[in-house]
Amino acid sequence: MPDPTDNPNGAIAARGIRAGYAKHPVLHGVDVSIQAGDFAALIGPNGSGKSTLLRTLARLLKPTSGSVLLHGQPIDKLSARALARKLAVMPQSPTAPPGVTVRELVGYGRAPHSSWLRPESHTDRQLVRSLIERCDLSHLAARLVHTLSGGERQRCWIAMALAQQPDVLLLDEPVSALDIAHQLEVLDLLAQVNREQETTVVIVLHDINLAARYCNTLLAVRDGQLAAAGPVGDVLKPELIERVFGVRTSVLESTGLGYPVCLFERRCSPCPQRDNTLGRT
Repeated sequence: MPDPTDNPNGAIAARGIRAGYAKHPVLHGVDVSIQAGDFAALIGPNGSGKSTLLRTLARLLKPTSGSVLLHGQPIDKLSARALARKLAVMPQSPTAPPGVTVRELVGYGRAPHSSWLRPESHTDRQLVRSLIERCDLSHLAARLVHTLSGGERQRCWIAMALAQQPDVLLLDEPVSALDIAHQLEVLDLLAQVNREQETTVVIVLHDINLAARYCNTLLAVRDGQLAAAGPVGDVLKPELIERVFGVRTSVLESTGLGYPVCLFERRCSPCPQRDNTLGRT
């Protein structure tokens, strides 16, 4: 299995990251490098540190030690505008202020590329319209975001993140509030952006089989540490799933689908220890 620390100058990398909340440490010296063009999923049980790692990579959470590199540059040295031109993030529960329409929210994604010298252009407006259509929001474009359902709001925030046209896109459970049809539509869209625009995508997913279907790289997190990282077929092994999730699993590797499929059998006893007191993953 490739060593995730081999290339410190990947699209985005963490070096010795320790991070947490108040007096509750969550990450314990994480090293990882995600290569340009990867579609990578962070997987692991609740409370393992997936969202904390994503937030640290996104500069939403300052590590207590270690560093994050974006294209080889320390992320904390970049201005907010420079960072927003290269990296977009969709946190778990984003909220829009009252009075903002879907069209306006998606348009905010173009802000890092605009200024008083370069106001919104026709190309910007075309891109916003295209993303509203691709995220199945055309019929909601004039609606206020705070009046939408949870799934509809999720699609609005994804469209806004894509409007930034970032090199690296970080998403924390972006399909958790969606029905299966819209989960597939959103992941198909992210896969298309990853493939056609070579955008590096890092996504927190709870569904291992969806991660196997769409991603080429898996990062398994347990107890605030990286348990495994590499190609899907290398990571999805019964012994790894049992060690990380505490679940006995059969993995069908020759499915004809092009990716392995996990069949979950039963929870092991004892289950891996983890701290759920923070309510974070």
